[in-house]
Amino acid sequence: MDAGLGLAALGALGGVAVLRWSWSLAQRSTLANLAGWGLLATSLGLAAGFAGAWGVSVVALVGMTGAAALLGWAAATSPKLRAKASDRRVRMLPEAGEPSRPGGRVLTFAMVVVAGLAASIALGIALRGAALGVGWSEADANASALFAVPLAWGVLASVLLLLDSRRQQVTALIVTALPLVPALLAGS
Repeated sequence: MDAGLGLAALGALGGVAVLRWSWSLAQRSTLANLAGWGLLATSLGLAAGFAGAWGVSVVALVGMTGAAALLGWAAATSPKLRAKASDRRVRMLPEAGEPSRPGGRVLTFAMVVVAGLAASIALGIALRGAALGVGWSEADANASALFAVPLAWGVLASVLLLLDSRRQQVTALIVTALPLVPALLAGS
């Protein structure tokens, strides 16, 4: 492994370590999360620059191995809890004494599944319009849109579930669907 690829691999390990530390904090730290993900993205970019797809796969493997080692260590050294674990998993279930908020849960489902799919389709249509605008064949433009919609929907659903407020969720949906406007104005 050459020095550049080694540096990228160290960056991936550093990114994993920063994320592990960030996730162990008592409160969510957006800055620490961004630093960890930024290190991972930078290391993959460096790997691609130094060794192409092979470098990306090597650095990704190093990062995943580091993550598995950290998780294994945490599992092996964690104390056995005597207290009952919380029923809450990403605000999925209410704690004892909290209201169940079925309306809020249905609204979250509708925003993530229905509105998220609609925004992803809008992004796919915009991508198709952009592809046609730069001279791609219609078949290639359609294929790129069909490829992009499920990927965008998966990423958008994850982002929507991580956001704290309805305003942030609506903003994410609008930003995702916004590229549709120029595509519609262009007649795509």
